[in-house]
Amino acid sequence: MDFYNKEKIPAGSVWNLKLFQKFYDFDAYIEPIIERFPAFEKSAWCAQIKNTLIETMKLILVTNKTRDKLPGWHRVDTNLELLKIYLRRMREKKYLSTRSYETAEKRLVEIGKIVGGLINPKN
Repeated sequence: MDFYNKEKIPAGSVWNLKLFQKFYDFDAYIEPIIERFPAFEKSAWCAQIKNTLIETMKLILVTNKTRDKLPGWHRVDTNLELLKIYLRRMREKKYLSTRSYETAEKRLVEIGKIVGGLINPKN
């Protein structure tokens, strides 16, 4: 990761959580793309996507700090599904290129696998 120096990160930091790192990278990838949506969509779709991104990042942080993590990981998983739906809809409206959509979808699937491993650690 270029945005931080691993040597300065304390052991209990959220930056040591692979899920947070992957989601942070996804957010950094998708935000400039949704900023290019048409102005009339920014108040609805763009805002909804951004709110879900922020909420998911908060959920990852909070859930990582709680004792009973399972409900939080389920909420993170639900938000990932919502993001997939939003991105698919934006692709259908031609606001996302096929390449951007496929890259975003691939990243969300990877994040989803990490969440799935946290929900069902024995699988």
